Amino acid sequence: MPVQLYAATEEHTVRLHEIHTADGSRVQHRRFCAAEGREISYSEAGRGVALPDGRMLPLSEDDLARLPLPTKRTITVVGFIDPKGVIPISYDRPYYIAPAAPLAERPYSLTTSLMIE
Repeated sequence: MPVQLYAATEEHTVRLHEIHTADGSRVQHRRFCAAEGREISYSEAGRGVALPDGRMLPLSEDDLARLPLPTKRTITVVGFIDPKGVIPISYDRPYYIAPAAPLAERPYSLTTSLMIE
């Protein structure tokens, strides 16, 4: 059953920046190619995975999309607990769940009605 998680609250935190303590200026992080000894553009940077022998295997966007991630947009229900046994303050960030597609609305409704009874 496809479902979507929605954040029930918003965080309001202060965003910190890395600065040079001597003069207070912002620190820049640059893409630097160690083999060529030069700074490269964002379009020249990609992703790769390290092989056991130390070489890097480049991965394309298509390669990344085909990775078999078991948690990609799925939730496995392993059991239910009594909601009265959960202390709300123990949650780091609350979410609510809703059906992610029109075809999921009926199974979702049936599942949630069983949980409430």
